[in-house]
Amino acid sequence: MKRQIKKILVAVDFSSYSKATLESAFEISRITKSQILAINIINQKEIESVEIAVNSKRPGSFLLTKHLSEEMGRRQLRLKALIKGILGMEKLSIKTLVGFGVPSVEILEAVDREDVDLLVFGPKGRTNLRMFLFGSVAEKLFRHCPVPVLSLRSQPE
Repeated sequence: MKRQIKKILVAVDFSSYSKATLESAFEISRITKSQILAINIINQKEIESVEIAVNSKRPGSFLLTKHLSEEMGRRQLRLKALIKGILGMEKLSIKTLVGFGVPSVEILEAVDREDVDLLVFGPKGRTNLRMFLFGSVAEKLFRHCPVPVLSLRSQPE
């Protein structure tokens, strides 16, 4: 049974590969006439580390709820600006999602919640040491995603 692609979720991390990842999803969307949803996740562990570091020097100066609200707004604007910068894509009505938590968990929950048919993401600009120690988001998505996954590789420079 062939599965028709109606919704594509594109995970955007604002790395140098994000624009190419969105462009690839846009090409698939044009062929399949599917809707695009762009998602960015604020990594809970990273924010909590900042909170601990800042508050250890100046107790109570970092308020997670205030920072999170501001950061979510900034990321919404960045997503929209990135989309606007892609020829042809700016004319589409693209739903943008910004979440907070464990990236793989949040992305998988969005796949279910938004009834997505294809998940697209690109390579990350992180070191292999971190992926070795903690496991990569990509690996978790490959293992647990209930829909097809398209992982784009970086292009040689």
